[in-house]
Amino acid sequence: MGKKNFIPILALCVLLLGAGSTAYVYTTQVDASFITVNNQEYTIDQLFILAESRTFEDIEFTGIAFDDLIIKTGISSPEKYDYTLTASDGYQKTVTWENMQNGLLTAEGMSVFPDLPKAFRVKDIIKIEVISNE
Repeated sequence: MGKKNFIPILALCVLLLGAGSTAYVYTTQVDASFITVNNQEYTIDQLFILAESRTFEDIEFTGIAFDDLIIKTGISSPEKYDYTLTASDGYQKTVTWENMQNGLLTAEGMSVFPDLPKAFRVKDIIKIEVISNE
């Protein structure tokens, strides 16, 4: 008699856990159609019009130059800052101005820095935060 009651209760718990997980994922998802750069919102298309293209042929990535993007979005003296890239899932990486000069933002919203480990390839970037490095 104990097993007959236990299996339906276990199945119900698994279903509730799955439904709760699904609800959590949908409520914590952030809209990745805009990228905030220094508290200004842009679409990826606007950024591609604004900044110059760059291609890394050795690793086969094309996008816009981060250094040009930072300058064209109005950040003066960009070498005085570090930059935190935040993904839609909350993943973050902070890079220096020297890294930004070698990096690019792809059309898919991913950062690529050929001189840094792959952990710095932040996908679905929603925010580029300018922070003081002093």
